[in-house]
Amino acid sequence: MMLSDKDIKTAIEKGEIMIDPFDVISVGPCSVDLHLDSAFRVYHPGPPVDIHADRPLDEETKLVNTGKDPFMILPGQFILGQTIESISVSEGYAGLLEGRSSIARLGIIVHAAGLVNPGTGVDKPGRLTLEIFCENLSPVMLYPGMPIVQIMFVPLSSRAGTGYDRRDSSRYVGQQHPDID
Repeated sequence: MMLSDKDIKTAIEKGEIMIDPFDVISVGPCSVDLHLDSAFRVYHPGPPVDIHADRPLDEETKLVNTGKDPFMILPGQFILGQTIESISVSEGYAGLLEGRSSIARLGIIVHAAGLVNPGTGVDKPGRLTLEIFCENLSPVMLYPGMPIVQIMFVPLSSRAGTGYDRRDSSRYVGQQHPDID
C-alpha cells in the first residue's frame, strides 16, 4: 500500500516524514516532486573504474556547482546530481524514487537507487543523490530547481528494528554533496 496525498501530509505533520524545504504544491495524488540542485559530480575519461583499486573512486571526477545556471548534459554522459530537498523517513516507512516522465521524454534517465530506506535521515537529514544519464542524441539543459524525481512512501508492516542512519554499514548518512563514496 502506498500513501495518498492526504496520508503524506499527515505523516509530514506528525514528523514521520520530513522534506526540507517542503512546498505543498509539490504533492501529487500519491507522491512528492523533488527538485534538482545546482551541484553535479562530473566524470572525466580516465583509467577503468575499479572498486577494488587503492585509489579513490572519485579521482576521475570533479564537483561542479552551476549556481543558478543550467548544466548541459551531453549525449552518452553520466553525472551525479542531487535533490535540493533534504529527506528524513522514520523507521515506519520506506520511500520509493521514480524519475518523472516529463524528464524521461527528453531522453534523460534519472535513477536514484530507487529506495530510501526506513530510518534514513532520522539522525542527520540529507539530500538524495541522483544518477543521471543522457540517452538523447542532443545535449539537454538541466535547470536547478526543476522537478526531477518523485518520491512515494510505503508504510512498513512494522517499524524497522534498525534504521538506515543507525546501521554501522550505512555509507551515505546525511549526505550533502553528490559523492561516490
